[in-house]
Amino acid sequence: MSSADAGTDDPRGIADADLDRLSALVRTLLDVPTALVTLVRPDEQVFPGAVGLPPEWQALRSTPLSHSFCQYVRSTARPLVVRDAREVEVLSANGAVEDLGVVAYCGVPLVGPDGDVVGAVCAIDSRPRDWTDTDLAALTQVAGLAATELRLRALTSEAEAARRAAERAGEQTRLLLRFADTLADAVTLADVAAAVSTAAAEVLGTSWTCLALVDPATRRLRLVPSAGHAGDAGSVPLGTEHPPSAALTTGRAVFLTDAAATAERFPSARPPLPVPGRIGASAHLPLPVAGSLPGTLSLVWDAPRTFGAVEQGLVLALARYTAQAVARAVLLARQESVATTLRRALLGELPDPPGLDLAARYLPSSAGAQVGGDWWDAFDDSDGATVLVIGDVTGHDVAAAATMGQLRSMLRGFAFEGGEPPAVALDRLDAAVAGLRTGALATALVTRVDRAEDGRRTLSWSNAGHPPPLLRHPDGRVEVLASRPDLLVGLDPARQRHTHSVALEPRSTVLLYTDGLVERRRTDLDEGIAQLTASLAADDGGSLDDLLDRLLEGVRGSTDDDVALLAVRVRP
Repeated sequence: MSSADAGTDDPRGIADADLDRLSALVRTLLDVPTALVTLVRPDEQVFPGAVGLPPEWQALRSTPLSHSFCQYVRSTARPLVVRDAREVEVLSANGAVEDLGVVAYCGVPLVGPDGDVVGAVCAIDSRPRDWTDTDLAALTQVAGLAATELRLRALTSEAEAARRAAERAGEQTRLLLRFADTLADAVTLADVAAAVSTAAAEVLGTSWTCLALVDPATRRLRLVPSAGHAGDAGSVPLGTEHPPSAALTTGRAVFLTDAAATAERFPSARPPLPVPGRIGASAHLPLPVAGSLPGTLSLVWDAPRTFGAVEQGLVLALARYTAQAVARAVLLARQESVATTLRRALLGELPDPPGLDLAARYLPSSAGAQVGGDWWDAFDDSDGATVLVIGDVTGHDVAAAATMGQLRSMLRGFAFEGGEPPAVALDRLDAAVAGLRTGALATALVTRVDRAEDGRRTLSWSNAGHPPPLLRHPDGRVEVLASRPDLLVGLDPARQRHTHSVALEPRSTVLLYTDGLVERRRTDLDEGIAQLTASLAADDGGSLDDLLDRLLEGVRGSTDDDVALLAVRVRP
């Protein structure tokens, strides 16, 4: 029998250096030309440890079972000792005799990590040989070493698999956290669509992402436009003819590995999605929210892709995060719609009195509902004077808005009676709050702009615990009308209230505001009023609307309280 070294080329990667060394040890101990550590498979045997095989077999590191003696060791789980295979009927026709030159054979079972016999450790001679008990004992010891090596391999493999699984789990967690962070600031459905598109591209490498919601009016899945997808993103009909609608109808994710798989499963969908570009793989996921399916999330790649269990789990987790963000955005949209309707109903429209310009703004708290306890009101009383009211009920939620609506309506009725000073209207409101036992507590500022026969105008006001009005004179000087305020509405109906007055020149501006504009966590009321005074003094003389917008710029999105603004300017 010719021999070859263990270092011969191994195209299948079967060779194992440690098991080769054990084979070499067998060859030395038993003084044989060939020694093998074999693993017997259903259709072949492989030699991770081998020395002394003919060159072509040493390189191949395997034989079919037609050339295997070791298969009998495995099947019986007992040693096989053969002096001369040519004299053994069951072995004489074995291909190993002719092709590998096997004559004498001694093999013992090789036990795998799970305790089963997986192959053999064997010694081979090309001449007849009487094997001794010492030979058999040596082989058994080497087989024990080989079994230990296999167990170590298995443990190492298990540890490596566990490490890779932990890395995958950690990476998946990091990806999901990134996705959650991206969605955290999404407020509107368009925000959600844009955030999902960005996150999916970064996390999964998608080329296109689509959020689609059911349109009750058309009974179609309408795609939500997002950044990068200008205009109407289109729609697809409900049913099972398109991938997203199939996911919605069945409530199960649809995974498509390539364009061919898409065409085979959805042959009538042309195109299957209104995607700008090439469609490779895609995933279409239902978005469950509170037991319903409001829409789907579609992820598209421009190349084929397989979806293993890990990636499917990640994609489904992204869908759950998206569903939560969609539910939040839908709820906020409904709340904002209700609040906007309520706010418009409560605050009404500004009058257009001759000789005066009016402007008003309302900014809800960034931490609460879209309507709260701050209010403004403006109307002409029965004498033709213009009444301006601003107030603040404790709280900035829908309950505060309801109380505000009651107080605003009552105060409007009391102040409509012309010819009476503002303090009288507040006295009557105090009496009504006490008599009706509303429990309301509010600040309020009632002002009245009168016009005398000579054209001069006078501002009169009564202050119920509210921040003082500001008067900007035509020369830019700002005066804080800081008369001592009376008690808040609702504290003491018996306490007398006071009315104050000041002349208004043409081009004068009066600003009424609530404390949300001037009071911050790190800024007290006086400092805030001083800053507002400086801002009003710096007014460039533009429209009142522009003025109020500039005053709100510094607090929009950052205030924990509602803000109401009301301004009047005397025309030249």
